[in-house]
Amino acid sequence: MSQYHNQRGETLIELLLYVTILSAIMLATVTFFGTVTVARVKNESIAEVNDQGAQAMDLMLQTIRNASSITTPVAAGSGASLTLVVPTSSLSPTILNLNGTVLQIKRGAATAVPITSDDVQITSITFKNLTRASTPGIVQVSFVMKRTNPASRNEYDYQKTFTGSAEVAW
Repeated sequence: MSQYHNQRGETLIELLLYVTILSAIMLATVTFFGTVTVARVKNESIAEVNDQGAQAMDLMLQTIRNASSITTPVAAGSGASLTLVVPTSSLSPTILNLNGTVLQIKRGAATAVPITSDDVQITSITFKNLTRASTPGIVQVSFVMKRTNPASRNEYDYQKTFTGSAEVAW
């Protein structure tokens, strides 16, 4: 008898079983990492909108607080643009408005500067002049910001409405 006669090899069924188990483990691993990646991108989108929205709102409200009067919109009116008179003549008028989907600020004769990045879009903005007789000017700002999503991927789909108000200085 040959020495190879007593050795036991792998059968075809055992090999198929190993391949099936390994394939299931690989599929579960790939699915897990795919889900983690989608969740990470979604969280980044939420953080981007929240951070840029809060920064834009803070800048606008601080600009309103530093102003001495409101030019447009008129008292009890609203509009998509806000024009303020500020104490520093070289920065007056200061204009906040939307250029396409980008929020921008223009101070005096200087060129308009974007407040938001290309990662987000503002789909609507409203400035309400809530000023009443013999009161300092009060402006309510409301805008909707969403994450830029050129590929229409679900994980980038996030939007939030921001609202705030401020009173101009006397």
